[in-house]
Amino acid sequence: MLWIGLTGPMGSGKSTVASILRKLGYPVLDADHLVHQILSPGGPAETEILKTFGGDLRDAGGALDRRALGRVVFPSSAKLAQLESIIYPILRNEVAQRRKNLADKGANAAFYDVPLLFEKGMRDQFDHVLVVSASETLRRERLKVRSGMSDLDFDQRMAKQMAPAEKERLASAVIRNESDEAALIEETKRALRVLKIPSPTVS
Repeated sequence: MLWIGLTGPMGSGKSTVASILRKLGYPVLDADHLVHQILSPGGPAETEILKTFGGDLRDAGGALDRRALGRVVFPSSAKLAQLESIIYPILRNEVAQRRKNLADKGANAAFYDVPLLFEKGMRDQFDHVLVVSASETLRRERLKVRSGMSDLDFDQRMAKQMAPAEKERLASAVIRNESDEAALIEETKRALRVLKIPSPTVS
C-alpha cells in the first residue's frame, strides 16, 4: 500500500483536499483529529498530562481542560516539547495500527494529513508527499474569513513553520489552490495522475 503524506501551509486548503480525497474513495488519516482524540476526556494521554502539568488543569467535570493546557504549554518551548513527548508515541502507535488495518483490508493507497510534516522530520516515512499551496495573500484572506486571524497572528505562526516555497521544493507533487473547489478537484486528480497513485482499493 502506498503511504502518502498530505501537508501545506495554513490557509492553503489542505483540509478541503483531504475531503476531496475521501470523496474519491481514499482513506485519509488526520493528525489533528487523532491528537484531539488522544487529549479528549478519558483519552490515553489524560492521566500522564495531569500528572506532569498539574491537576489544576481539570475542568469543572474533572476532565482535562485542553484550553488551560494550551495556555500552560504554548508560551514555553520546553513545556511544549514535554507535552509532545507524551502525545507523539501514542499518536505514532495509533497511526501505525490504522495503517496496518488499511493495508490488511486491501487499500492500494492511503493518505496522512499532517500540518507540520516537514518540520517534524517525517518526509522519509512516506512514499510520496503532496503539498497544497496558495499565495500568501489568499491564505491570509481565507484565515481572516474562517477564524478571524489577524495579520500579526498569521505572521507569528508562519515564522515558526518552514517557508511554503521550501515545502513545494520538497514535495512529490504540488496541488495549487488559487481558484474555486471545482478547480481544486481537478488539481487534486492531476496530482494523483502525476504520481501514478492507484485507485483506492483492489477492484
